[in-house]
Formats: sequence, C-alpha cells, structure tokens
Amino acid sequence: MSEPAEQQPPTQAPATLPARASSWKYTIAFVALLLVGAGGWYAYVYSTAMPVPPDELHALKAYITNLAKTQALADGYADADADLVADPPADPAKFLKVDEVVFSVVGTDDPEAAKENWKDFMAALEKATGKKVTYLTGVSTVLEQARAVAEGRVHVTAFNTGQVSAAVNTAGFVPLFCPADADGKYAYQMEVLVPAGSPVQSPADLRGKAVGLVALSSNSGGKAPLVIFRDKFQMLPGRDYKFSFIGDHVRAVKDVAAGRYDAVCVANDLLARTVAAGEVKPEQFRSVYKSDSFPPLCFGVPHNLPPDVLAGVKAAFTGFAVPNTSVAKAFKGGQVKFAPVNYKTDWQLSREVDDSLTHLLDAK
Repeated sequence: MSEPAEQQPPTQAPATLPARASSWKYTIAFVALLLVGAGGWYAYVYSTAMPVPPDELHALKAYITNLAKTQALADGYADADADLVADPPADPAKFLKVDEVVFSVVGTDDPEAAKENWKDFMAALEKATGKKVTYLTGVSTVLEQARAVAEGRVHVTAFNTGQVSAAVNTAGFVPLFCPADADGKYAYQMEVLVPAGSPVQSPADLRGKAVGLVALSSNSGGKAPLVIFRDKFQMLPGRDYKFSFIGDHVRAVKDVAAGRYDAVCVANDLLARTVAAGEVKPEQFRSVYKSDSFPPLCFGVPHNLPPDVLAGVKAAFTGFAVPNTSVAKAFKGGQVKFAPVNYKTDWQLSREVDDSLTHLLDAK
C-alpha cells in the first residue's frame, strides 16, 4: 500500500485573528494523537501487507531468454541412441579419472546438513564403488552445480525437477534415479493454494490478485504455474495478475496460510512434508488446482563417468533402503527407496513446460 503524500505546511501564516492562548496545547495534543495513530496504522500495514516486489517481469523476461538456449543438447555432446541424453564418450581416454567419488544433493542445500543427512547413503556408495566418497562443498547455486557436473568435479548429484533438463542439455547430466515409494512410484503435482477463507475457487478467479511463486528455477513453484495460467486460463503475469517470488516452498505455504498472498503455487510433496512437520495446519488453506504429475528431484551422473564407477553407483541406489537410515530425515513423504528413471518419457511434460515457457510472453 502506498503512503499518502505528506502535506507540507504553508510558508507563511495567513492573516487571521490571533489564536487563543490555550489553543496550542490542544493542537499539540491532537497532533500527537494523530502521530500515534498513524504510527500504529503504518506498523499494522507494514506487518500484514505483501512485500513490494522488484521488477519481477524484467527478471522473467531475462530467464526466458536464457532458458531458450538450454532446450537441446549443447555442442560437444552426442545422442546416437536418441534417448535425449548425452552418450558416453566413444574415446576411452575421454572418460573421467575418478580416484574418489564426489557426491552431493541439490546445490542450493546446506552442504553440512546435507552431508549429515546423506552419510549412510555415502557409506553405501563407498562400499558399492570401492572408492572413498566425499561431499561436494563450495557450490551454492544450481549454475555452479551444473558447471561442476560438466567439469567432472562431482560424480553423483541431484537436480530438482525444473533444472534436470537444463543440466542434461548443458552439462551432460544423465538422470538415473528418483526417490520413490514402496511400489516404486515417484511423482508429485503442482498445487495452487489460497487462504482458507478466500472466495477464490479456481485460478481463473485470481485475475487482478497477487500470486506468490517460489522461483523461476522451480518447476512447480514457477515454470509450470506460469504456463498453466496462460494455457488453461488465458492469464499472463503482470497483465492479468501480480506476482512475486518467495524463494522457498515451505515459506510459500506459510505465507498463504497467514493470508499474505491471494494464492501460492507449490509442489504438493513439499506441502505434505510441511503439514506433517506441523508448520501449518490443513484448515489454514485450500487447494483450487492440481496439475498433472511431474517426477521429483533426480539423481544422476556425468555422461563421461567410467563404466565401472557407473555400475557401482547404480548398485548403491538399487540396493539402498531409506527407512532407519540418516536419509530418512530428508524424506518425510513416503519415499523408502530409489527407482530408475527414463528421462525421455518421465520428463516429457517438464520439457513441454520449458518449451512453452520460452514463448510465454510472445503475445504480451
């Protein structure tokens, strides 16, 4: 909310009858009351109003421009079998030399906490490969993580759904396994949440309202809702609804539960985890839309990982049971093992979202 312009006092007092001697006391008291009231009102508005976003549309346009450059395998990678991922090198000399296996999860995670959560899997990976396993540090962004894959500085790592395709095409990442339930199923949906008392019944009712997205790097928290709002509801960001980026799925759920946004878009596996942790109550929000299914975060390797190391990595994932291990701390949504993936089929919808997003503002 914009504050009203401050009224400037006249530069010269008007020629009127002199005020009564005692009136200044009442004037000061009245002004003081106004200041107190204004301060209270400002504090209330400041604490409850949505933050004023930066030029999110400018950031969106820049992201779309860069995304368009990541929609096909980069020069230097081959795909003779048409599975959409980079083939292993034809020249054995081009395989990585791996003295010790470097492991990580998503590059934006806290490395010390992640290392602790994944220590039991790292021990299994060490046993399966016969090599010492260390955790990748010094990487704080997805871009740095992808660069580490391309340069062979990390040998087993995970990308979130929205970044898998870019990692495949620009860094030679080969998707291998997703965390799965007991039946080997792995999937989640993007959901649009509104405060429990909201009159909104569908994304179509969000015209003119404020929508909280997580980040453009997130499939469910950014890319998918932008595309779905346009394709299914003929709504464009900035034109038909206001939007800003919250930065975190958990915070997004908390914000909509507290009524700070008219709606937020999140991954429902993370939503379930947030509710299970008691951070929000189910009665604080409603879901007004659920997308088709997407695969979750995915573990994989560089395309030039030596075959013997690759065999050990696959054996570690296939034989690892999550319950009663340190990894169980990272999964609270029913994931108990790892299941093999097929990038060409499993990420088809995600690739379609990326392709559609590159044309999001063509008609704007």
